Amino acid sequence: MTDFLTRFAAELWSILLDTGVWLLVGLALAGVVHALVPRSFMARHLAGRGFWPIAKASLLGIPLPLCSCSVIPVAAGLRGSGASKGASAAFAISTPQTGEESVPLTWALFGPVYALARPVLAVATAFTAGTLIDRLVGEGAKPDGGAPAPSPCGCGAASEPEPTEPPAASCCSSGMDQRAVSLPVAESSCCGSAVPKPEPEAGACCHGGGGDHSGHADSAAPLARKLNEAFTYGFGTLLRDLAPWLAVGLVLSAIVAAAVPAGWIESNVGTGLVPMLLMLVVGLPLYVCATSTTPLAYTLVVAGLSPGAGLVLLLAGPASNMATMSWVVKDLGVRALVIYLLTIAAFAVGGGLAFDALLAGTVTLAEQGGMAGHTSLSVVQGAAAGGLAVLLLWALVERTAGGFAAAARAPQAA
Repeated sequence: MTDFLTRFAAELWSILLDTGVWLLVGLALAGVVHALVPRSFMARHLAGRGFWPIAKASLLGIPLPLCSCSVIPVAAGLRGSGASKGASAAFAISTPQTGEESVPLTWALFGPVYALARPVLAVATAFTAGTLIDRLVGEGAKPDGGAPAPSPCGCGAASEPEPTEPPAASCCSSGMDQRAVSLPVAESSCCGSAVPKPEPEAGACCHGGGGDHSGHADSAAPLARKLNEAFTYGFGTLLRDLAPWLAVGLVLSAIVAAAVPAGWIESNVGTGLVPMLLMLVVGLPLYVCATSTTPLAYTLVVAGLSPGAGLVLLLAGPASNMATMSWVVKDLGVRALVIYLLTIAAFAVGGGLAFDALLAGTVTLAEQGGMAGHTSLSVVQGAAAGGLAVLLLWALVERTAGGFAAAARAPQAA
């Protein structure tokens, strides 16, 4: 037991070394995208039926920093704001499969070709599913946009029914989620740090009396707000949303690496279609996010799983879970759910088989523990690994404390 715990600790630190820099970079990029994307952008481009809304929903989901839990209320809000069933389904598929924090991480662990295969297959899956749902499923009655489907991870107010006129003092734990859900609202935001409503008294160039403020100072204030918003979202809201699943993914990866010798899966499970179907069965019903599955898939490939089978897990796991299935049935219908799942399964397995047949030689697995021979890189990796561990523990504590506080307030509210 002591030997296993020692190997587990060593493998966990090794995985943190491999992933720390890229996860921090991904969280920063996610915060920047969140700060720069206007809240009315998605409603304007995804409303209506036809080819373009579905194509744009498939592409727009790739860069948006929404995980598998927070995408549900956002997709429901888009549906209520006028998006077709096909566009809503396409957005719900492509968004959680990849993101700023998962693509660079995949690049670091598997190489560039593998990293680029994820968004390409995600867009193809989302577009195909959206098109089939638009063609084969009747539009029916549009659900009430003010009551999005609940989120399985407790993403704050984004998962709660939103009033027509949100209170000015309300807040939510996921700024991007709430902004997308509150698309019909023109000027106000439920999150104080999201996109503040312009106030001439505080934000105009004449604020504070005197018109002697320089243009540099005027432009610096919005930039500072955007930077603060990006940092707060990327390393606060998003990290809190991802923390439990990222922690589970890292711990499972370390357990597998410590318990399963390299090559064991290939020798005992085999290659080809069988392990891919196994990854599909495991991935579809479970709640996992794109970030947490990446180190897990890496560990399984090191243990002998084919890269294509690992790709099946990366595509099928984040795109579907029991909570997503419940929302699809509620807002899109049972027929849409069948199309949704069959399309994900077909593209995941088909993409995995094609990758193993054509591109398996392009995979370059990261060395365990990083490039230890390069002192400067090792210092950066060690600092990033330690920083990520501290931030992750902080996010878990914050999330747990918030859960206890909400539970304590619940009887009073009742």
